[in-house]
Amino acid sequence: MKRLTAPLVVFGTTIGLAVVFAPMATADQPVITHKTTFATTVLTGACSFPITVDFTVSETDRFFFDKSGMLIRESAQANEQDTFTANAKSLTGLPYTVNLVADFDSSGNITQLYADGVIERVPLPEGSVFQSAGRVNFAAHGFPDFTITSDWGSATNLAGFCAALSP
Repeated sequence: MKRLTAPLVVFGTTIGLAVVFAPMATADQPVITHKTTFATTVLTGACSFPITVDFTVSETDRFFFDKSGMLIRESAQANEQDTFTANAKSLTGLPYTVNLVADFDSSGNITQLYADGVIERVPLPEGSVFQSAGRVNFAAHGFPDFTITSDWGSATNLAGFCAALSP
């Protein structure tokens, strides 16, 4: 999205697995894989400055294929923890779980990507918490690598999150 979490990074690495497993797939049986990903990306647009995000995601992916073996959907349950760094300051989020669903076109391109659940939860130095929960529609935002605010639901204390990382 996760996430959110870097769902395109995470989903992108799993598509290769789906292609390998496609010949074994049937239209009514998903292919299930488990993996852990460690990665870094840059979050833009949440605050007035870019934020480096280091994240760890453990996930269970389910790949769904049509009768011809074409990947049509992937769903994942991801357990993630993120660390945000900017201006020589860091914040570590609490672990959270998010559900992701991606739909694919006939060429294997993601056409829709949604994340549902806790999008982020970060304790702030002054004792409050930044939290975002709900649903993110990644397609509506041009498929960013990472986001921390939901489209539907709530995000509380984004100003505090940005202030804690500001110069």
